[in-house]
Amino acid sequence: MFRSLKRYTQVFCLVIISIFNVAHAEQNLLQQGLNAYHSKDYQTAWSTLYPLAQKGQMEAQRLIGVMYRHGLGINKNDDEAIKWYRKAAQQGHVRAQNSLGVMYRFGLGIKKNSAEAARWLGAAAGQGYAKSQENLGLLYLDGDGIEQSDQLAAKWLTAAASQGQSKSQLTLGLLTLSGRGIVQDHTQGIEWIRRAALQGSQRATLALAKVYEEGLYGIEKDSVQAKIWYAKAGVVYH
Repeated sequence: MFRSLKRYTQVFCLVIISIFNVAHAEQNLLQQGLNAYHSKDYQTAWSTLYPLAQKGQMEAQRLIGVMYRHGLGINKNDDEAIKWYRKAAQQGHVRAQNSLGVMYRFGLGIKKNSAEAARWLGAAAGQGYAKSQENLGLLYLDGDGIEQSDQLAAKWLTAAASQGQSKSQLTLGLLTLSGRGIVQDHTQGIEWIRRAALQGSQRATLALAKVYEEGLYGIEKDSVQAKIWYAKAGVVYH
């Protein structure tokens, strides 16, 4: 009995070691593929990543989707892009979920379906992915193919803005100034717009310059600040 237990333990350890070695080898291959991809050596990236994608490696699946979507090293094929995005998305890959959601949102290579867009964007947004939170917020704000909701738009734009998404910061700032879907607060609204402007958003920069030029939302007129922000936006202020 003791010998049997010892033998079982040895076999179990060998299996664990074998699994570890395979995982380690696949991780090395993935890194090689990623390095080739980021170096724009798409032929090497393809030959390295495609076998991994076929085995279910979700980052490899996503990148194969990207390569098909944009014709990187292979012929552009949206059907194949969607197929590989979906495989990765179904495993919970947030960037693949976002890409799939965007393709459904705008009908890129697939019939436009806002409900499916909301489903996949929501899956990634729920995992904290800022870009999907922004995309989902804008989808609810537009109400394009789904029930429009200022409240849900504000919820997801707040989440994305808090993570530094400048388009969300600007849009949320405008919603907050008007009290649309969120408590009206001029101070906070201006602050969101300022954050977007500081990240280089031209629309936000122009909006902030206008606030100082005309003294809007409780801000005193300030020609000096107006000139500074117009200059940042590339506009000559007289």
